[in-house]
Amino acid sequence: MKQLNIKIRQAGFLFILGSFLFVTTSCNNKPNDQEIKGNITTQWQDNKAYQGVNAVVKDGVVTLTGSCEGGDCATEIENKIKEMDGVDSVKNNIQQITETDLTLRTSVQSTISKYPGVQADVAEGVVVLRGSINRDQIQLLMDELKSLNPEKIDNQLAVK
Repeated sequence: MKQLNIKIRQAGFLFILGSFLFVTTSCNNKPNDQEIKGNITTQWQDNKAYQGVNAVVKDGVVTLTGSCEGGDCATEIENKIKEMDGVDSVKNNIQQITETDLTLRTSVQSTISKYPGVQADVAEGVVVLRGSINRDQIQLLMDELKSLNPEKIDNQLAVK
């Protein structure tokens, strides 16, 4: 009888220990990188402010790149990601586009639309020109862009 009592106690102890380990392990199951990325994508799909931002997840660390427009959008995005389950930390490499850049970008796009083959990016007041242009049009384009008062024009155009 005494041996049976000991075996029952041992079985009870093992059951309690097993239950404890199961519960502790279950509670520590945080989302993996792929699930975190899926959660980010779901949260971003309807928010236009996030469309220019990319997220890469590795070992619970989310690296944000790209650009967003207005206010304090980069910090806002970072804070939303930090709140997500499974995220250990966030590396925020988002470039914020200011209202000045928005206005300049709109004006630059309107200007270059008259010049087929020319593309432009605007960041921090700098206009970067890419693509190709005819020799007889380059001066006209440059004059129009200078009138927009950018900080700098980085001309990477191929002249034909």
